[in-house]
Amino acid sequence: MSPLIREHFNLELSLARLAEKSSDFKTAWKHLARAHILGQYFAGPHLLTHILMFRLGFKTWNLSEILGQIPRLILAAPGSWFKKAPKGNTGLSNVGIFQPLEIPDDLKQLLNR
Repeated sequence: MSPLIREHFNLELSLARLAEKSSDFKTAWKHLARAHILGQYFAGPHLLTHILMFRLGFKTWNLSEILGQIPRLILAAPGSWFKKAPKGNTGLSNVGIFQPLEIPDDLKQLLNR
């Protein structure tokens, strides 16, 4: 992971934590999804985002996310190692595990550097 992508990945995680602390869970999910897009090609960051999503699912009693994160936790690192992570996928349970999505323009610019 390049230093620039790492910086933005960490920023998204920090923003997710701040939103979670203020009980703004919608914003926390948004920032975790953006962190996932940035980190999904790197096993450690990819797995970390799913751990944090799983944890936030428990904190918010979101059964869909809790159950949806279990297979993602298992597949995250291998998906990164074998380059099977679908581009733009948010990592959230409302999106298929292998479904590619459009990458937001600001993140696309970062990833294309």
